[in-house]
Amino acid sequence: MTHRIVQLTDCHLFSDPAKTLRDIATWPRFTEVLEKVRRQVPDVDQLVLTGDTAHDEDLATYDAVRKELADWEGRVRIIPGNHDNRAALRTVFPDASCGPIDLVTFQVSWDDWQIIGLDSQQPGELPGSLGEEQLTWLRNLLQSAPERHTLLFLHHPPITVQSPWLDRIRLLDSTDLERLVSDHPQVVLIGCGHVHQEVVGSLGRATVLTTPSVGHPFRPRTEHIEIDSVGPAYRLWELFPDGRWSTQVMYCMSPVMK
Repeated sequence: MTHRIVQLTDCHLFSDPAKTLRDIATWPRFTEVLEKVRRQVPDVDQLVLTGDTAHDEDLATYDAVRKELADWEGRVRIIPGNHDNRAALRTVFPDASCGPIDLVTFQVSWDDWQIIGLDSQQPGELPGSLGEEQLTWLRNLLQSAPERHTLLFLHHPPITVQSPWLDRIRLLDSTDLERLVSDHPQVVLIGCGHVHQEVVGSLGRATVLTTPSVGHPFRPRTEHIEIDSVGPAYRLWELFPDGRWSTQVMYCMSPVMK
């Protein structure tokens, strides 16, 4: 059976839908992406949000997001980014989290694949870290299912993206994650957000892919922050029973909406 996953990331929403970030209205971009997902991937198995869903950390923002995601009730998984509020996420999405106490993580298993969501947030900080407790939890999951191909999701990429200002705020303990991934060859893929652009790299033998933002997009390979003019996007992942996979970034046609 082929498993289809939609990844949304870096929506940067507010409780006030008219509010803008860097002169960009993020709510219209979010609803536009959801409409496209409804048309293009009606049979999606999981809808995964990989961080910075809210920008204002307001409980009301997460409540509004949950209402917008009602079509996918029971299939939504969510992890925090550096702008999110863990307590609010746990309150509004109690059925989308498992794992270590005080973190927001998830694990979904099928016969041939599993997807695992990791919490890389350091409250009050821009860079990310997984920490020893979470890495131990991940190691135990991987050791208990060596036969399952694995896709990891986390907000902060464990690779450089050739933008110095972003590379300074990536995953700080990427070496520890790389060591763990290298010890568990069933980890095939790692999907990230945070950098608001599409980048491909590797960590050990795993392919790492970042996904463009739903909210304000960043221009690639810049010394300092520059806003791009591309439309919002999501990533579609297709996982096949024999371990093969395919993925595609799906852009909406609308440019930056101010």
